[in-house]
Amino acid sequence: MINGEWFRLDNAAKIYPAARSAKWNAVFRMAAVMKDEVNPELLQQALEDVIDRFPSFKVTLKRGFFWYYFQKLTETPKVQEEAAFPCAMMPITGKDYLFRVLYHSHRIAVEVFHSITDGTGCLAFLKTLVLRYCELCGAQIDDVGDILHYEDIPVPEEVEDSFSRCIDKSKGTLPRSEPKAYQIKGQKEKRGILNVTHGSMEFEQLHAAAKKYGCTVNTYLVAVLTYAFHCHQQYERQSRRLPIRIQVPINLRKFMGSTTLRNFAGYFNTTLPLGDWSFEYIVSELDSQLKQCIDIDYCQKFINSNVSLEKNPIIRVAPRVLKTFFMDISFYMIGESVMSCAFSNIGNVTTPEVLKEYIDRFEFVLGAQKYMSNSMTCASYNGKTVVTFSRTSKDPILEREFFKILTEHGVDVTVSSNRR
Repeated sequence: MINGEWFRLDNAAKIYPAARSAKWNAVFRMAAVMKDEVNPELLQQALEDVIDRFPSFKVTLKRGFFWYYFQKLTETPKVQEEAAFPCAMMPITGKDYLFRVLYHSHRIAVEVFHSITDGTGCLAFLKTLVLRYCELCGAQIDDVGDILHYEDIPVPEEVEDSFSRCIDKSKGTLPRSEPKAYQIKGQKEKRGILNVTHGSMEFEQLHAAAKKYGCTVNTYLVAVLTYAFHCHQQYERQSRRLPIRIQVPINLRKFMGSTTLRNFAGYFNTTLPLGDWSFEYIVSELDSQLKQCIDIDYCQKFINSNVSLEKNPIIRVAPRVLKTFFMDISFYMIGESVMSCAFSNIGNVTTPEVLKEYIDRFEFVLGAQKYMSNSMTCASYNGKTVVTFSRTSKDPILEREFFKILTEHGVDVTVSSNRR
């Protein structure tokens, strides 16, 4: 597959071409904010040096009769100066790359159409790109650590569809149906506008706040996000209250022994029961859910559920047009309508020590969701954590409540936004 001219989409990738529309497709961003202004000529050279190291990025999307597929590209990708809102629509022309490398001031950003990779794969690409860029800027790097070096030869495991390899029908599947979740809508922005708010804080303060409540930083952030929804729902006058459900991604590689750079992530929806709860109760409830439910058995059942749908004999022989219709419906019914917000934490980003002289921080931005108004991400680097909200509504309802709670818990937050 590495040397082939085309290859199939992985299991998770197939939903995104089907669910896209003239107004939306699934794009997200990983970015490194440098300490010096970016040199676009050196960044272009770095991109040319690293692109062959990532064959699963060197593709475009084509339409087949039964499924979409990836076609290999030979043209050299070009870096672009950022001129639009983050995570703008990715052109799906069948001729262009499904990612872009952007620069603006001190920021190097990689934006991708979700079909080619997930957060782990995109971060691997960004780290290799930034490492090569820093080398061209004069950095002397003897040990690259866990970063894939651009001169290394890609191995087949990096481009495999790990969903198909890891299916085990004997372990069963997950139930598909969940009730709708509470969502904060707000007044919608004009098409193409994505409001992005970054909250920067010291990791040690965040860790201390989490420790006070006896949980991990990740669980603490999910709890604060849930409590922010809970507080806003308490303010609203609604005849029928809905559960608050946060979608938490799972890096399946850690459970299934995979090194793929394509999509291989699952998710778990935390659920806050209806009631007037304290923050302490919410932490306890979500901590229990995340500890008890996310294990190898859950991950195996998640994989089985996804792949079994794809392998269904009726679905397999259906033409792509029919598959697209039904997958788009399922994207809403068992996807965005059953969660209040998507939250993704890429954790602590590691680099060789010398790169800390060049990199200030990392950022992670989810693009506009098709039906939801809000999403949240988190990235930490060198003692600094950046929590990012992206929304397609005008009012910063959720992030205002979220950062207020953090501040009340003793975490100092510096907030910046691409909008007033």
